[in-house]
Amino acid sequence: MSGSPNPESTRSCEITVRPALYREAGAINRLIRNSMKTYCSLSGVSEDHLDSLKESIGDIVESMKEGIVLVAVDSASKVVGTVRLFFLGPEHFPDATILKTDDRLRDRNILYIARFAVNQKERGRGIGSLLIEQAENIAQSENIPLIFLHTSLWNEAVSGFYQNRGYSIDSIDLTRGYPRALFFKMPFRETP
Repeated sequence: MSGSPNPESTRSCEITVRPALYREAGAINRLIRNSMKTYCSLSGVSEDHLDSLKESIGDIVESMKEGIVLVAVDSASKVVGTVRLFFLGPEHFPDATILKTDDRLRDRNILYIARFAVNQKERGRGIGSLLIEQAENIAQSENIPLIFLHTSLWNEAVSGFYQNRGYSIDSIDLTRGYPRALFFKMPFRETP
């Protein structure tokens, strides 16, 4: 990785995707809580199973220091979407099938997508696609050949969203009381 990534802003249909500001942590926290409660009801997952519902504003600020927190903001600078990106080693994914079968990936960093949320009133406008596209652009700019994320297989809309964007299921984890799929994508060919 070439130091601290500096993701550029992406603009589309009056929505801007950019790195979050510390002062937006409260808005991000509210958005995550609201979105994850909806996620739970659509997925049949108990709220007790999601760490995201236990996060504090301080936890979000820490995430900004440890990785990249992107936000989608509207023309009034209101946070309407968010996603977190972490650069992790393969040891964080001991059960990932692709890491066991593709030697080229065993010693490479992985971009892990987490806490992906879009304001319920704003869904269907392409905001989620903009956030995921920006995450993939960051992976490419950092020469990271593999992206991972987890989501419930019971939530067909979210699983379908990822599959429609080229993500495939690597493995399924049942330890949290629901089928939690590890999705992956190799969004580009590595440059030497």
